[in-house]
Amino acid sequence: MDGAELAREYYRSIDEDDYDALAGVVSGGFVHRRPDRTIEGREAFVSFMRSGRPERETTHVIESVYADDGGDVAVEGRLLRSDGETWFGFVDAFEIAEGAIASIRTYTGPGAE
Repeated sequence: MDGAELAREYYRSIDEDDYDALAGVVSGGFVHRRPDRTIEGREAFVSFMRSGRPERETTHVIESVYADDGGDVAVEGRLLRSDGETWFGFVDAFEIAEGAIASIRTYTGPGAE
């Protein structure tokens, strides 16, 4: 998969609770830098997504995907709560290395509808 495909699979696997697929798209040394915390390592990240995040019944709406020639990707979108309301807007900057997501830096703000 190229960087854009990895990013789309990342969101799909989280939204559909497919944690085996999620583990397959992030590298062993994966790091996720979020406004509220940094999560280091594939196992810690997948465990957090499975049982540690504040709300699990969410959906990522991808509005734009930007990829550079090196394969790195930025995704702009909104995170919806289970009732369909926008929780927040986000931009995720993906670093892709050796066919996997090596890191993500997440930026959040109000979501536009």
